[in-house]
Amino acid sequence: MAQEKLIDKVNDTPLRKIAYPLVIENLLFLAFSSIDVFMLSGYSDKAVAAVGLITQYTWFLLVLLQVIPNGATISLTNFLGAGQVEKAKKISRTALQMVVVFGLFFGLVFAFLIPQILKKYNIDDEVRLFASQYAFIYSAFSVFSGISIVQSSILRSYGHTKDAMVVNAIANSLNIVGNALALYGWFGLPVLGVKGVAISTVASQFAGSVILSIRIACLKDSRYSVKNPFKIVKSEWRQILRIGVPTAGESVSWNLSQLVIMIIITTFGTEAIAAFTYLMTILRFIYMIAISIGTASQIKTGHYCGAGLQQTAYKNVFCYQISGSAVSLFIATVIFIFRRQMIALFTTDAAITSIILSVMPVTFFLELGRSINVITIPCLMASGDIHFPVGAGIFSNWMISTLLSYVFAIVFGWGFIGVIIAMACDELFRGTLMIFRWKSKVWMYKKAV
Repeated sequence: MAQEKLIDKVNDTPLRKIAYPLVIENLLFLAFSSIDVFMLSGYSDKAVAAVGLITQYTWFLLVLLQVIPNGATISLTNFLGAGQVEKAKKISRTALQMVVVFGLFFGLVFAFLIPQILKKYNIDDEVRLFASQYAFIYSAFSVFSGISIVQSSILRSYGHTKDAMVVNAIANSLNIVGNALALYGWFGLPVLGVKGVAISTVASQFAGSVILSIRIACLKDSRYSVKNPFKIVKSEWRQILRIGVPTAGESVSWNLSQLVIMIIITTFGTEAIAAFTYLMTILRFIYMIAISIGTASQIKTGHYCGAGLQQTAYKNVFCYQISGSAVSLFIATVIFIFRRQMIALFTTDAAITSIILSVMPVTFFLELGRSINVITIPCLMASGDIHFPVGAGIFSNWMISTLLSYVFAIVFGWGFIGVIIAMACDELFRGTLMIFRWKSKVWMYKKAV
């Protein structure tokens, strides 16, 4: 009976009820992230450029860790949809075990590797110093971020999106307070600058991981045992990696291509790096709602497919897609209308402002394509159709986004706008492929678990 109630809870819950806490959580995260950038901009534009530069690496690190929650989420939703609750609990335990191992290993590798890579960049020495400081501290303690992501994924898989929202909002609030202490020297504390911001970030992630773990332990349905933490169940590791590695493959490819694209952008100077950082911060307000809908859609699709309701998933995902794209275009329009005011919140530098304004019209096409991808791809993966979106993503990331960035920006001499046009071409191409893939129903014959 308890298993049936769980299945009914997720399958019968309207998407909006699962999605709205995700929307709020992501918007709060963006708001806090924007405040981060705003606070750093008051400290130094070079600090903003440094953190923007290193973000490409820290996101890549998180993508590597995302292998675990990706595999766990798809496995959990399918097991829960099929009513196999005990298998779901075992997957939760194994996911936590794996992310600790992966987090410690990759965190230390990145902590020592990134500063060496930064020596190869043609950037200002102060920007390089700031970037190295942030990268070392953040990477070394990234295991806490990994734990938070896994625990949040577990809660969401059970339909507890509101709980994850509240905890992550608390953690982000702590991060802002820590940033203020680091940058403004409140209560007589020393001004630590970028180093202090990095310390604040990892401290808030640690707090979030602890609170999330406590919350899971308090909920009867999502609670799982952590006895014998060193016992490795190979079949469960294989289950998570079998799904998680290829699903993360698309993100790994995208982030690697972004690193190359950032190298292209650095050839245009510090102003271009800062402009890209500010632009991406603004655009996140557009696509985060689509990402929220995509995450909720993935949860629903996983439960549907686990329960054998593929036809229901087929019809509903089209509705989810139309809603997500419509919202993205609406927000893009609002931001375009108030583009000068938005940019002024981050910088008053005329050169940086001019660069951002020149590419704003292209962002409509960029966000349309992105909204399609962040909704349809997770649904394909939740159904068990993993390799097609990964293969298409890898091809498009490199042969369209990266290659055309070089051709448009360097060969044709279009500069910064050439990079944004190439990124838009990539998103639209992949989005078109994903729509046709979903419509083909090939994914109905795939199995995730």
